Amino acid sequence: MRQISKLMAATALSVAPVGLGEVGAVAADNDGDQVITIQVENDLLFNTDEDYTNGLRIGLVHRPGKTPFADDVSDLLRRYSPLADDAPSSDIYYSLALGQNMYTPGDIATSDLITDDRPYAGWLYLEFGVTRENPGGYEVAKLDLGVVGPASLAGKTQRWWHGVIGIGKPEGWEHQLPNEPGINLYYSRGYRFATKAILGSLQADVTPHWGVALGNVHTYGAGGLTVRLGTNLNRDKGAPPRIQPSLPGSDHFSGDDDFDMYLFAGGEVRAVARNIFLDGTWRGHEHHVDKKTFLAEVQVGMVLFLGRTRFALTNAFRTSEFEGSGNHRYSALTMSLRF
Repeated sequence: MRQISKLMAATALSVAPVGLGEVGAVAADNDGDQVITIQVENDLLFNTDEDYTNGLRIGLVHRPGKTPFADDVSDLLRRYSPLADDAPSSDIYYSLALGQNMYTPGDIATSDLITDDRPYAGWLYLEFGVTRENPGGYEVAKLDLGVVGPASLAGKTQRWWHGVIGIGKPEGWEHQLPNEPGINLYYSRGYRFATKAILGSLQADVTPHWGVALGNVHTYGAGGLTVRLGTNLNRDKGAPPRIQPSLPGSDHFSGDDDFDMYLFAGGEVRAVARNIFLDGTWRGHEHHVDKKTFLAEVQVGMVLFLGRTRFALTNAFRTSEFEGSGNHRYSALTMSLRF
């Protein structure tokens, strides 16, 4: 499994320079159709260190034909998903991302197994995606390939980071879920209802959405909506990107204006059939908890555009995911650069 972790990192690094090395040519040919995004999700701002405690994702979105191998996977997604039928006036983007998620119980200071709380777990993955956008909304299909367990390196990463910032190191990672390869498909669709300027340059829009996930990591169905208020809302579609499972967002954005901004609020209800981080792996012998079938998530935040850079701050509130747990809050910081 350690070899899988190394292979995933090597694959991401091998295809990323293909896009990054062509910055000058791409900027000239496609007028900034590539976007690199760095996302960090953490519950530190709410003074907690539990449940979904950290997520990191680094992604590249681009026009088709920029990243060999990654494009081949995205081509398959496009061919065998509802995105196969290209709608007129639509833009198609492919994406590649590398991410890591961490999950811990509430008490990370004890080395004992906490039987009435969620298990320690990590998820390291490569994400391939295809997005279709038009003024009326978006469609997104994604494929995640990765590994749960010690091979995700989540335990080592959290111990290292806690040492860097000088807080107590987690002591219970020896109880984490065992290694299991993960494969997951995600599909979401949003329908954007936009308004004209309602006060000067101020605009508003509403985007209902629905989505499904299928795999041994996550299986669920979801539905919700997002409301936005700000200037030049056509610069992206819906909301800033988030780490799965989450409300959908847009990796790509456009425009070169010096400054635009918007506020957003959204909500989603999910019916969950499987969550490996609560149910445990297919082996079924390790510690697990009784997950709840239904949960809700609400997010509020702000997005700033400064030329070809986008900054986003999101605060997310998620209802209890398993019996005996409380609600969970965390924040997401996102920076995107278009080139």
